[in-house]
Formats: sequence, structure tokens, C-alpha cells
Amino acid sequence: MTTPESRATHLIFVRHGQSLFNRDGDSAGENSGLTELGWRQAHLVADWLARHYPADALVSSTLIRARQTAEVISHRSGLPMRLLRGIEEAEQPYWDELPFSLDDPLAPWDAPWQPTPAATPIYMAFRARLRQALAQILADYAGQTVIIVSHGGSIGTILRSLCGGHYMAVFTENAAITQLAWHEGHWRLVESNTRSHLASLEPAPAAEAQPLPWAEGGRLQTMLDHFGRVAGVAPTGPAISAERDLRGLVTLAAPSPTDRLLDVGAGTGTVALAFAPHVADVVAVDVSPAMLERAERARLARKLVNVHFRWAEATQLPFEPASFDLVTSHNLFQYITDPAALLAGFRRVLTSDGRLVLDEIAGNADPVKRATQDAIETRRDPAFLRTYSLAEMERLVGAAGFRIGKAETYDVPWTLDDWLDAAAAGESTRGAVRGMMEAGIERDAAGLGVRRSREGALTFTQRRVRLLAIARPAPE
Repeated sequence: MTTPESRATHLIFVRHGQSLFNRDGDSAGENSGLTELGWRQAHLVADWLARHYPADALVSSTLIRARQTAEVISHRSGLPMRLLRGIEEAEQPYWDELPFSLDDPLAPWDAPWQPTPAATPIYMAFRARLRQALAQILADYAGQTVIIVSHGGSIGTILRSLCGGHYMAVFTENAAITQLAWHEGHWRLVESNTRSHLASLEPAPAAEAQPLPWAEGGRLQTMLDHFGRVAGVAPTGPAISAERDLRGLVTLAAPSPTDRLLDVGAGTGTVALAFAPHVADVVAVDVSPAMLERAERARLARKLVNVHFRWAEATQLPFEPASFDLVTSHNLFQYITDPAALLAGFRRVLTSDGRLVLDEIAGNADPVKRATQDAIETRRDPAFLRTYSLAEMERLVGAAGFRIGKAETYDVPWTLDDWLDAAAAGESTRGAVRGMMEAGIERDAAGLGVRRSREGALTFTQRRVRLLAIARPAPE
């Protein structure tokens, strides 16, 4: 009979995807999240691991860049993620204490150098922390395959320490895989710094790379392409009018300092960051790597530490039931093929008396005008599906197990050029949308109140709705 002690313990180390600190240096802050490229790397390594390394457990460093990478792996593999302190990157630089510079390349051959507390105090403290964490992993997962999402310095130091080669500079690239196996009393290095799973990102930049495994089907890829373009032109912060609208949203939600909030379809993070000072913590999800990078950059600029961005699809929220007191979504309904499933997911992750706050475009109550409005929106934004009238939204929300607390409409004025700029619209799109707007001016075909200024610019008014809903107790 094979016992856990007689089976090999496989440690699959994954360095996190590229972080803002990796790319931008100190200006980003050391504990920063992933870049757009880093999110793409995380998805590729997650897909590779799921297909080639069926694992028993997933462990992650507590630092943001590792945690975000591990959350993607968890989503793809179905493994719950365990945060483990001790495998984080070194808090202080230790490399100056190591003898990496040698006159003779074979000098360490028979004269291995060993660190000491007196000569290398920073390195020794780092190694002691890693050793304790590694001992915990080996004890908890003996005979199993464990994915460990960590950092370049941590992985390199573990390899040097187990191999007794402290002269060696070990470099592990972002999202690369290193595998160690402990079996029958010895260690085996199976692979180090494997990166073949990232081939589709090279040499093309991320924006030109091939579609990724998690964007199967045309719908998701259309959304990723569109929001990748929009992220490139999105402002660094909300305009004054948008700030006013955000304040209205926060006022409607009436958040509590103890609330845990989930923001779905986070985009550039404006809603999540607006709520952050008013709640205990915020988790914000989006499917666009480009938008997630923009949101993380905004978080760092605001120096907020209670906001965590992660990748997730709106209709497949990776959270336990009753995990949040408040759920928010902004400009999300128009992209969702199954709003009933979306709302059911919101209800599932909310506590029994949790609140849902929606801020969406309000489709015209006249179905003919709404169809024209939708045609214009779809021509501007290829990911757009349809608008919903206030009555439709209220029916959907009620059917999902909520009662309506309050619904309020408000108007947002736009110039056509600004509206098209916000969607990163190309010249052909701009011409087509302008023609559609002009054709319906006299009879207000789309219900947008389109008008022409003395200077010839087209302006219109977008009707929006803020809706507060309270979860009803589930039937017994």
C-alpha cells in the first residue's frame, strides 16, 4: 500500500505575473497589482497548469501581485486558494550580501560558500522565514502536488538553499514555472524558469497577442478588445460631473463602515474607489486586463489599502454565499446576455439583508425609441447588447429575490464627440453614429433629445437610473 510519506511531494512554484512595480519601478510602490501583461500571463500559466499539472492544493504569498495571480489559477483549476505568510519577497535587499561576483568561474566548485548571521544578517533572516513556511507546506501537503505562487527572490533563495549553491544567481521570470520534487529522501529539480506557456505573448505586445484560452467564443473576446481600446483613452479620474454622480450613488447606498462591498464590472475602478473611504473593504472584479491595470493604477494614486481588484466574470462570481453586505454595478446590464443569472449571482453572494445598488443607462419606455437607442449604442460600442427600461430592471431585480428600496433617474448631458471619444470610436464608427443621430433629430427617434448647437456640434441627454434593492430572506 502506498502511503503519503512514500509518494513524492511536488512543489510547483509560479512566479507572479508582471506587476506595476516590475514594470514601472518605485513609482508604482512595491506592493502593487498586475499590469495588463501580468493578467494575461496569469491566465496563460493558469491554463497551462490546469492542463499539465493536476494539483491537490494552491498556496499563495499574501502580496497583491501573487494573490491576483493565484486567484486566476484558482478560478481555472477550481482549487481553493490558501494565503500563507512567509513566502513573500524579501522586505530588505539581501543580494549585496552574496558573493555573486567571482574572478574564477569555477571557484565555488569545491569550496562552497555558506552564509552566516554575522556576514549576511538580511539573507539569513529571509532564509529563516522561507524555511519555516516551506516546512509548513511540506508538513501539510506530504505526498501531494502543490502550486505555490510566490516571488523571484523567494523561489531563487529556496533553490539556492536546497541545492547548497549560494554563489548562484537564480533568476525566475514573471509567470514562469519551477518544479521541485521530494521523494525517498532527496530533492529533485524537475524544471526551472519554464516559460513555453507564455509563447503567445511574444514577440508581439500584449495588445496584439493572440486570443487567450479564457476568451473562448466571440462574445468575451469582443468585450476584451473593446475595453482594451477604451482603457487606452479613459481619463485618469472621473470628471467633476461624474464625481457628483458618484456621490449620489454613495448617498443612495448609505454604506456602513463595517460593510464588505463587491463591485462587479469595475472598469477603471471609479465606483470601487469612491466607496472605499466609507466601508471596511472593497473587492472589485472585471474581465478586462487593461481595465484592471487602470483600476490598480488609480488605487495606488489614491493610496487606498482596502481595495482589492481581481479577475472574474460577472455571471460566475468566485465567492462564497453571503460574503458581502453590499454589491454595486455600474454600466454592466448593457453587456450581459443573461441578466437574471447576473442578479441571481448578486443575491447569492449577499448577506440575508444585503443591498444591491445599480447605476445603469435607462432605456426609453417607448419600445420603438428604445430600439433606435440600442441601434445607436451598438454602432458606437461593439460589445453593447441592449438597454433596459426602469420597469424592466425593477421586474428583473424583484424576480431575483430583492425588494426595491428606491429608484431615481437622472440625466447626463453629452456632446456627441465626447461620447464617441469615451468609446475610443474610430472614424468610420464616428461617421455612422453621427449620421444616425442626425437622421432622428426632428422626431427624436431615440428619445435622446438630440440637438445641434450654433457651432454645429451635436449634443444629447442620456437618461440613467440609480436603483437600491434590499435582499429578501430566502424561503425556508
